[in-house]
Amino acid sequence: MKNTFIYITVLMFITSCSDDFLDRYPLSEITPENSFSTASDLELFTNSFYNDLPGRGGIIDRDLLSDNILYNGVPLEQTGERLIPGEAGSSGWNWDDLRKINTFFEYYEQCPDEAAKKEYSGVASFFRAYFYYNKLKRFGGVPWYDQVIGSQNTELLMKSRDTREFITTKIIEDLDRAIDNLNTDKSSDRVNRWTALALKSRVCLFEGTFRKYHGLSGAEGLLTQAYQSALSVITDGPYSVYSTGSANTDYRDLFASNDLIEDEVILGRRYSQELNVVNNINYYLLSPTQQDIGLTKSIVNTYLMNTGTAFTNQADYETIEFLQETDDRDPRLAQTIRTPGYTRIGGDGTALLPDFSAGISGYQIIKYVADISQDGDAAGYQDLPIIRFGEVLLNYAEAKAELGNLTQADLDISINQLRDRVRMPSMSLATANANIDPILIERYGNVSGLNTGVILEIRRERRVELVLEGFRYDDLMRWKNGELLEIHFKGMYFPSLGAFDLDGNGSLDVELYTGTATTAALQKVEIGGVITLSDGTSGNLVPFADRTKAFDESRDYLYPIPSGDIQLNPNLKQNPNWE
Repeated sequence: MKNTFIYITVLMFITSCSDDFLDRYPLSEITPENSFSTASDLELFTNSFYNDLPGRGGIIDRDLLSDNILYNGVPLEQTGERLIPGEAGSSGWNWDDLRKINTFFEYYEQCPDEAAKKEYSGVASFFRAYFYYNKLKRFGGVPWYDQVIGSQNTELLMKSRDTREFITTKIIEDLDRAIDNLNTDKSSDRVNRWTALALKSRVCLFEGTFRKYHGLSGAEGLLTQAYQSALSVITDGPYSVYSTGSANTDYRDLFASNDLIEDEVILGRRYSQELNVVNNINYYLLSPTQQDIGLTKSIVNTYLMNTGTAFTNQADYETIEFLQETDDRDPRLAQTIRTPGYTRIGGDGTALLPDFSAGISGYQIIKYVADISQDGDAAGYQDLPIIRFGEVLLNYAEAKAELGNLTQADLDISINQLRDRVRMPSMSLATANANIDPILIERYGNVSGLNTGVILEIRRERRVELVLEGFRYDDLMRWKNGELLEIHFKGMYFPSLGAFDLDGNGSLDVELYTGTATTAALQKVEIGGVITLSDGTSGNLVPFADRTKAFDESRDYLYPIPSGDIQLNPNLKQNPNWE
């Protein structure tokens, strides 16, 4: 039986910064006079905060901005065509969720239950940190508010932006408060001490590396806090890398499971068929009417061979066709995309090849694709991981590598746990630093120092392990690698036009054609419209080759503030070069 957690919204969502909205209390039933007096009141109020956690759009769709994914469109983050939004409160410059949290802080002391006040103030502290972390990533410095703002608070309404350093300090203060106040009970749909420690490792790694690669001060202290927070979860927490010993299915099942796998998932979002709380992931990833999402050739090349050597070490790696390309690779590749021999969970055992109408790159995604019974636009109810132990292990290794104090023992308690799940050879610190991958150093050319090789290999591991979990765009921003978004991303390689047997069973599976298709191949892909081949009549599939790709290094690492908000508050200053 699914342990469904019902989120109850007890607060009004405001959609404007106008004074009449700011003066209102959330819902007439929830006022300072009749609430915040019992532990149940505090629990009910903080339950609404969980609605602010990301769903499918905030997790999977986030990767669409990055170089991991090809889909039916090119995001503005990759074309250089982002404009300053006009409407106040748009494009992420919205403070509704913060108002709820600060309302709690304003009145929770009315409750005489000290244990409840401690616990639920920890919950609120966690969510305020989460809120401001997302603002920090998007805008840099923003105004810090720790109280409910009404029309009488003229000074606060006209507040200027606080620095990113100040905002980071306040986020960490909130997380430390959450760490001190929250319980240690293991429950993957409720925040606890370990959730706060895991988020702290994420925040400090992001900001520490952002400062390091963008030439700002304070990186070392943040990276130290990142690995220390992660280590607390690793050594003292109740989590582990999920493994049943099945190297070919465990990684897949972690994301396809109907219920959160609490061995590894520290925080997730629950869905319910009975309550019609669904995410439609199967439909989203499988239907030709959706985004046609597929992996790029760039990330497919990133997966190692199952011997631990780089796929790109082969002289002809750029022209290896699909059947050979997917053979003898890191088992996570076949648990992330359809490869020869793939069958659906809950299906009849029929082997399925990539559907080019649902995966525009040819590398059709299966990560998150659950039991076949969840297909359809009104289905899709498996739970979604948001913070998991695997990420914490990666945070730990990267922070220590960036600090220069990573040891082989550190790799063994972090990265190599993830590799053990899929029976990949362990990562060796000495080998990685002595044999720097030329493809990786070309991609991340600003990495230097004695730990260059292992930093690059940790980035490889992070990209593979966390694909489609919403991290890649943020990783490129913090590493100052926005230029990678200027590349026209490619898909599967074909040596010519014509029909091809993708799995080597003697049947024609797909035909690439111009004009009119001429074979009995099951699938047809027209070349010359939306999709071209990189070398004209051969090469990699390239959708939208006619679209300009651009990234402004002086501007695009941050989003612009809506002009409507600057008009309302002239003390807000626009992000650099967005004027």
